[in-house]
Amino acid sequence: MDRKEKKIAILFIILLLLKTSFLFFPSIEPFYTITNTDQYAHEVTTSISSENGEYSWQRYYEIGPGDTIEVKKPLRLVVKWVNPFREADIFYSSSDYDYFIASKGKEHYIHTQPAISTCMFFELHTESEEFEIEHVGTHH
Repeated sequence: MDRKEKKIAILFIILLLLKTSFLFFPSIEPFYTITNTDQYAHEVTTSISSENGEYSWQRYYEIGPGDTIEVKKPLRLVVKWVNPFREADIFYSSSDYDYFIASKGKEHYIHTQPAISTCMFFELHTESEEFEIEHVGTHH
């Protein structure tokens, strides 16, 4: 086998190993989504912060009826959370995070340790003439 064939064989093996490793890699989900199921537009304030200071995010949105906002995790956090040298939970943050969402005087707060496959789902809606912010689920 000449030098060029060896390089091609090594490249093929590396690509095969890389492709195989992605079969065991969890999907990268957004930090959160907010869906406005109400018939009115709403102003929403959101915040995410970690206890160890690795991340902080604050945003203000105006979300129309039927619209959804999706906030993705930054690649730098995903890379940091994938730690094969940790004994357990290699796809999780090393810190707990606070998720905060507020609109029209209503607030919702969640404290959790996120993973690259964790996503919080929130809905804005009016039920019995009262506006609500509801945490409708967490994808792990």
